[in-house]
Amino acid sequence: MMKKLQITAQQIMQAALNIAAEKGAGKVTLDAVAKASGLSKGGLLYHFPSKEALISAMVQHLLDDAEKNRCSLAESESSVLVSLLKARRVFTQAVAGNTAMAILAAAAEHPTLLQPIQQHNKKVLAEVLSDPATELETMLLMLASEGLIFQELLSISPFSEAQKTTLEQYMINRAQELTT
Repeated sequence: MMKKLQITAQQIMQAALNIAAEKGAGKVTLDAVAKASGLSKGGLLYHFPSKEALISAMVQHLLDDAEKNRCSLAESESSVLVSLLKARRVFTQAVAGNTAMAILAAAAEHPTLLQPIQQHNKKVLAEVLSDPATELETMLLMLASEGLIFQELLSISPFSEAQKTTLEQYMINRAQELTT
């Protein structure tokens, strides 16, 4: 077991993400995170002075991972839109639904915690809307991608895995056609 002084904010946040993934949104409490990370509640509060601060860090962590993946894909893709759609496909495969739902559910209690996501989405939209001739279809592809993600997160998707894969590939192919 790690010494308490050596536990970092990143490790605490990872403990919170693990709780969310394994047990769901309602189980991400300061007491549970402190216990999972091997800290006292006071030790946890030293790093994250409130549950909102922890949730904010978790939101930022998801955004940073998604953006890192998108930027990596952008180096080899024909357009920002294609890299965005591929990154979102990877996101839904990589992030456990309970993790994202826990973060979103907790952040929904404090809508200001969702502002980084909103700002990120506005920035990405501005990047992909480079050609006025394809603007409407670009926005529709982004919206369809978001819809698939949220249906997955909420466990309400009517699509089979094969159908989702087909839809995602269609969106990527269509985005590639828009750039040629």
